[in-house]
Amino acid sequence: MIDIWLEASRLAHCFIPYEFWLDRVDDMKSIYLPSSESYVYVRNDEIVGFVSLAESHLAALFVLPSAEGRGYGRSLLNLVKGKRQALSLSVYSQNQRAVAFYEKAGFRAVESRLDVHSGFPELAMEWNPSREL
Repeated sequence: MIDIWLEASRLAHCFIPYEFWLDRVDDMKSIYLPSSESYVYVRNDEIVGFVSLAESHLAALFVLPSAEGRGYGRSLLNLVKGKRQALSLSVYSQNQRAVAFYEKAGFRAVESRLDVHSGFPELAMEWNPSREL
């Protein structure tokens, strides 16, 4: 999972120096992943993606870059949508591919702010189907 997170983060967030991600590997291993509710997508005995929740916050959704575009991310997102009545997430504004993915999945931007860790702009997004009724 760490390898998927690191490689996908490097490619999707090319506007952030790679060292930023390398500096967070230990925290991912020892803090974030162990404290999250995580699910993996396995194909041919290989983890190709994972999603992590911190209560109702979508803390991580990453797919192996070589496996992108095959519906694994959508499947993982649908899995956690079935486990929560509403979800929130943060996504870097410059990661337009991810923003479009979440918008297509029914999330809406509720706030624009700076990420406290990187200083880069991010969007806070929410999915709450009960508000759409």
